[in-house]
Amino acid sequence: MLQNRETLVETYFPLDRTDLTERTYAVLKDRILTRRMEPGTRVSVPEIAAALGVSRTPVTDSLKRLATEGLVEIIPRRGTFVTGLSASDVCELFDIRLLIESHAVDTIIGSGQAAEYLRAVSEPMARMRQAMVEDDYGDYETFVSGDRELHMAMVEMTHNQRLLEIYTDLNVHIQVTRAHYLDSVENARQANQEHEDILAGFRDESAEQVKSALRSHVSNVKNRMLQLLAQHGGSL
Repeated sequence: MLQNRETLVETYFPLDRTDLTERTYAVLKDRILTRRMEPGTRVSVPEIAAALGVSRTPVTDSLKRLATEGLVEIIPRRGTFVTGLSASDVCELFDIRLLIESHAVDTIIGSGQAAEYLRAVSEPMARMRQAMVEDDYGDYETFVSGDRELHMAMVEMTHNQRLLEIYTDLNVHIQVTRAHYLDSVENARQANQEHEDILAGFRDESAEQVKSALRSHVSNVKNRMLQLLAQHGGSL
């Protein structure tokens, strides 16, 4: 009998609390990024814990992590709320994004990696082209995914891990807005042409040409988001 009991005990392993927190974090982040949790929504720890079948601790730990990423705001004695974006937030995000990408362009061209970059983004570009139907989006999510990879590849090729982490955090907030407003953020034909202009600069190995195309591209997206902000009362 004792032997059977020992065998049963050995069959089970306690759940890793870190894993529970990671899974809880992933669920909450996904719901924020897909706007199933709208900006300004009050986050109820007991309700989420009950819905996910976990204790409050993984939920609390996940919210603290999301707060460091700027996706939620924890206000003492009031609660936790999903963060929105203001006009100044959008301007700051895109200004920093442009600075980082411009630095990445200088690094890539200066180190003779232009051809390597073009190879790295050939597949994302092909997916973006296929995601278009004439001059409109046929599959917006696929297009945005390719767009994100095209820009991320620039920063990855700097081989600067801290810079990449900063850039990734910036993109989280931009992704929130895009997920909610979908194809109202960018014109498909215009966005595709701007991408082609960026690649043309890399083919010519001209940092100034690439950065000029980037400035146009990033400014157009930023200005469209600011227009959307104005239409929705100043916050997204």
